[in-house]
Amino acid sequence: MAGLEADKAAMKRRVVIALTVFTVLGSVLRFQGLGVRDFWFDESCTFIYVHNLFDWPEGSNLLVESTNLPYYFLLRGWTSLFGDSEAAYRSLSALAASLTIPLLGLVAFRLSGGLAAIVCAILAALNPIDIHYAHEARAYALWILLVTALLLSLSQAGATGRKRWWCLHGFLLLLCLHLHYFTIYLVPATVAVVFVAQDRKRALRGWLITTSAVVLAFVPYFILAVWPASRGGGGSWISPYFDAYSAIPRSLWAFLPAGAYPGHLRGLSLASVDTVRFGNPFLIMANGITRALPAAIALGLALFVLVRSFRGRVKSETASPSGGRDLATVAGSPHLFLAGMTLGPLVVAWLYSAFVRPNYLVGRYDLVAWPAFTVWLSIVVADFVRQVPKPKRRVASVLVVGILAACSLMPIARMAALRPPPTFHHERARFLAQNTDENSLVVALNYDRDYLLYYLHRHGFKGRIVSFPSWLDNQVGWVDTEADLAAVADGRIRRAADSLKSAIEQVLNENGKVYLLLDSLDPNGTGEREPIYRALLDRLNHAGLRLTFADERTQVLTVER
Repeated sequence: MAGLEADKAAMKRRVVIALTVFTVLGSVLRFQGLGVRDFWFDESCTFIYVHNLFDWPEGSNLLVESTNLPYYFLLRGWTSLFGDSEAAYRSLSALAASLTIPLLGLVAFRLSGGLAAIVCAILAALNPIDIHYAHEARAYALWILLVTALLLSLSQAGATGRKRWWCLHGFLLLLCLHLHYFTIYLVPATVAVVFVAQDRKRALRGWLITTSAVVLAFVPYFILAVWPASRGGGGSWISPYFDAYSAIPRSLWAFLPAGAYPGHLRGLSLASVDTVRFGNPFLIMANGITRALPAAIALGLALFVLVRSFRGRVKSETASPSGGRDLATVAGSPHLFLAGMTLGPLVVAWLYSAFVRPNYLVGRYDLVAWPAFTVWLSIVVADFVRQVPKPKRRVASVLVVGILAACSLMPIARMAALRPPPTFHHERARFLAQNTDENSLVVALNYDRDYLLYYLHRHGFKGRIVSFPSWLDNQVGWVDTEADLAAVADGRIRRAADSLKSAIEQVLNENGKVYLLLDSLDPNGTGEREPIYRALLDRLNHAGLRLTFADERTQVLTVER
């Protein structure tokens, strides 16, 4: 008995050391290079929401479009302390992603024991997709952290039946729903808690009471923010990415070390297998050894370990988180719990996308399943290693985990090596700030204004920038081309063009400068939105206003008489 207790104490020490070491390593990877890349469009939207948080423009629908309000409130306070540089905006995400590492390890320890916790810490610290979101000024990294905490509280609530764990789970679930409403996909899957419960009827009763209370508490926010946002447009851009047959397998592959990452993950996709498609091995081969091979090895090894671990199903090693209570008394129950928490939300998202409205985007909204997947993979690896005879067990664990870690390091290294030059929008903002004053007016089209606002702020722009059509100023994050084309037919575009023409003439009468941003215009007149912009150009021509290049490199036109 004394020897068993000593072994448990030694294992706990090893787990603490491993979690500390790999949290430090993961933090280095997450905090390095935070200010290297310019903001992309979604990060520019983050700036707009944070900047307007306590001063919403009159008549704006920013509030209903923005459904990550807890993140923006927290980031507003964060940037007031640490400044408004790109690194400062992203450092909150880097911190959240760093804290996710030990928390995932703790979940694995509670469900399976020390070996699974160590494996989980390694895989989480080196996971490229989590590192990617640590470098982005968006809510995803914080969302993943809270979903991980929810996973821990839920497993503990089911296993112990204690009210305090159910209360904590309910609070975290409600917070996750407010942080990102795609947590809705996870809610039905949480019924998987019965698989880690000693008393399944009691666990089911606790789940019903807690979930019902959370749903009722979330209804007002759903009506005021989520429903208008979901019906307000902006979903059409997701449709091209939705492949009904491969959506869930592609999510699981993206979650793996060195997985196949879709192109919208920017630097990460360039560092990995962004053109891989199922059923076409020639495209996989064409990506080259440094891109395709790590993903193929990680996928093959994961499948091999999964099959072998379930062939000789063994009990997970005992964890004693609460007075000696064994969370793995039922063989395989952690696997069923984590399988439900991984596949459940993906299936719900798939069903919604397939039958209601496409919004399944691999490597983005499906991240709600990533924490459970990572813990599940770690436990599968740990179970596989335990089946290996003791003399070879250490070699097997080092080999399997080492290969998965090496696969992760290759896209991480490639991603870190990418040092892109300043963006076009960064250079344009600098030009406009240097060539305008308080009397100047800049006219932007499509997404151009949203892209520029952060860098105009950073460079000290003092003029005024407006969008055409004017209502784009109040719908950050999306453009509804279909609705705007309808506005051409009913005359609203013409009236908006007349109003903007009058504003331009007033600025020119006061000897101010007027610029028009060119890049959204199609010189050949064949673009989908060309009828919208043509209405503006016709009104300017009719008023005798000329367009000439102010700066050809940044595609800025001067509007003159």
